Amino acid sequence: MKKKHIWIPAFIFIGAGLVSLIYSIIDFKAVNKVEAYSYETIQFNYDGASDGKDPNGNVFNPVSFLTDDIIESALEKTELTYKIDEVRAHISLENVVPENIVEEISSYEKITTSDSSRTISSKDYHPVRYRFYLYHNLDNKMSKERLNRFLYNIADDYCNKFYVTYKKSFDESAYQDLFNLDNYDYIYQGQIVSTRLSVLMNYAEEVYKEHDDFLVNGKSFRDLYLKAQQLIGTDASKINNIIVLNALSKDVERLKDYYSFLIERLNYDKTKYQSDLTAISAQVTNYEIDSTVYVGTGDNVIKVESNSVETYNALLARQISISNSITAIEKQITDYTNILDKLNNPSGGSTAEDTVKSMISELNKEYGDLESLFKAMIEEYNKEYIKGTAIEQTSVRYSKSSLFSGAFVKRTIKNAAPIMLTVMFGIAVYYLIRAIRKEKRVD
Repeated sequence: MKKKHIWIPAFIFIGAGLVSLIYSIIDFKAVNKVEAYSYETIQFNYDGASDGKDPNGNVFNPVSFLTDDIIESALEKTELTYKIDEVRAHISLENVVPENIVEEISSYEKITTSDSSRTISSKDYHPVRYRFYLYHNLDNKMSKERLNRFLYNIADDYCNKFYVTYKKSFDESAYQDLFNLDNYDYIYQGQIVSTRLSVLMNYAEEVYKEHDDFLVNGKSFRDLYLKAQQLIGTDASKINNIIVLNALSKDVERLKDYYSFLIERLNYDKTKYQSDLTAISAQVTNYEIDSTVYVGTGDNVIKVESNSVETYNALLARQISISNSITAIEKQITDYTNILDKLNNPSGGSTAEDTVKSMISELNKEYGDLESLFKAMIEEYNKEYIKGTAIEQTSVRYSKSSLFSGAFVKRTIKNAAPIMLTVMFGIAVYYLIRAIRKEKRVD
């Protein structure tokens, strides 16, 4: 009988272990329904990625970025003929959220803020790592190597699309017809080149602010900015002055009409201002402190109940402002009249015109050289900060669920532990009750 009582717990313990093992196998197979899969991890490293933003500062969803054109391109590269919908059913892109991220966020906020009432969850975290999964049951006859290559092409095309979408670019080819200087008068040719230089200058400054330490052959984007600024401030300005002073134009008659119109309009403005000045001057002359007067010009009349020094100063300031406006208009009229005289009585125009043509041609060449250098630097910048850093991908790996895998061992321990502990507890209780009964019989 004693031996019987020894073997019963042993059989129970062994039986519980077998039950745990069988249950773990069934559970493992149920959870890991897919026989095998390839996977690859990508990581976003640019500023704003951890805030759920794209490199331009807009909301970014990495999963929705996996579009049909990426899958179609990968199918073609891998020489596969599956339909896109078939592939989509066996591929996924999932974020990788660290298990302890909630604790890390909570700890960080306790250090940086005094608000302890906020409830933190994993939704407060925007993942920067994502993992592609391509399951082998897409086609069980496909080799592991080809499955890996297909997934690599998907991830690679995904990264290339990200690069093309968010890389810096400076392409004005769509506007080349607009930039054909021969289609414009001289004054507009200089303005067009100046405008293009301004656009390049501002873009160079923007990129420089992002990475002021970036250099290509010893040059930074700040150097390009300063060069463009110098061309606008000296060369383009000089060209504009020569054109204006010599009244150069491809269509002299049109230019005559233009300046005649400007002079006529300025004379109208001058007459209006002179009328206003006469009214204001009369008010200033007849102004008396602490008396009721009416202030205004033309149709605008304001009743001032009590004159004051402040009101007098305002009238005086208005008088000075109108007088200055008349002086400025008179100067413009004089300048335009001189230009019109030159258009009506040309002298030495051909020499000035040849000079301007040569200067515009040289300025346009300077712009072309600067644009080429800028594009080359932008390309290097993209390789370093967008393709090389902003998004990175690891090598493809293959995983196959197996009863000999570490995942199965972990799941077996997780399932078996509660069962075995329960059995051991039951055996211990059994022997404790048996010992108590035996003791009572002895008594």
